[in-house]
Amino acid sequence: MRSAIELRERWLETVPLILVRAGMYACDGREMETVSRTLLENLCFVDEREDECAAVSRMLGARYGKYGVQGPFAAMFGAGSRCVEEVASVYAEQFHRLGFLQVTRRLDAGPWADLLGMVQNRWAGRDLRLSEIQGSFGTPGLIVGKRILCYVSAKGDWAFFDCWDDPPKRYVAGEGTYESLGEDDPLVRSIRIPAADFESGLVLTLYGKVLRWGTGWWIHQPSTDDPSTELAPTKRD
Repeated sequence: MRSAIELRERWLETVPLILVRAGMYACDGREMETVSRTLLENLCFVDEREDECAAVSRMLGARYGKYGVQGPFAAMFGAGSRCVEEVASVYAEQFHRLGFLQVTRRLDAGPWADLLGMVQNRWAGRDLRLSEIQGSFGTPGLIVGKRILCYVSAKGDWAFFDCWDDPPKRYVAGEGTYESLGEDDPLVRSIRIPAADFESGLVLTLYGKVLRWGTGWWIHQPSTDDPSTELAPTKRD
């Protein structure tokens, strides 16, 4: 029979595998939450840290609501959104905070402040690609499911860049199959930075606003800093 130490090592080896190839371990966000939460609970049980695990559960419940971690993501981008990588990225931060996950790189105080400044003052509300983020701040500490870039500060704070591409497929004549027409440099649809609650830390790019509210997003979510709001129709008596 395996010892507790051997089980712990096996579970620790599983953590990065789940995050890097999230789609292989779950079909949707609900399944990913079950997989991640169970793994976190097992590791905390072996380490006799059940109180810390319970604190994580309470925090996630308060932050994401009664529908679980996937709830706000599904509400934002539609019930058909699988949200696997989004949920995995949320748990990645908790695995790291409890010492069960190592990241390959951290940002010192200066670059971290620059990153937050770019998000809030330059990148919010405009189209942004993966290459622009990496060109500005280098390789992230972790990439979840090949599309969510996770930057981590020296103090352990996390920022998430959700890249999204939903490519059409084209039939290949004579091959009897389809090929994807996806891009190698996908657009970012949302950014999550440290904040008191989910909505306060959420920053949508222009692409993200269109995905969330449609091409008339400026009617539903106007911004006084965006000149396009001047085009919004005024109500007449």
